[in-house]
Amino acid sequence: MTSFVGREKELFDHMREKGIPVYHLSNLFVRDIQAAIRDIARQKENTDIGTREIDRLAAEFVADLEKRGVIVPFRNNTYVLHMEEYRLKPVEKEASAEETDAEAVTA
Repeated sequence: MTSFVGREKELFDHMREKGIPVYHLSNLFVRDIQAAIRDIARQKENTDIGTREIDRLAAEFVADLEKRGVIVPFRNNTYVLHMEEYRLKPVEKEASAEETDAEAVTA
């Protein structure tokens, strides 16, 4: 299997499709990266790569991201993701019931 170094968008997008929360300033767990690599290998190459290969690919990937400042170590095998393109969109505030009632009375 080829390395994921430089292909973080592909891996992170795949993780998000599978329901793994990947957002700017969120925790990123090595085990989730390993699971995503295994899943991509199964889907794209129709093969099950071994644990050693997964560990190697994940370690390479994490080391590159850490070196470039994309992830910052937090705790044991946990990192914080620093990618603005994965920032959550702001939630628009809905009008409260009181504001809606007040608008209805004045109209």
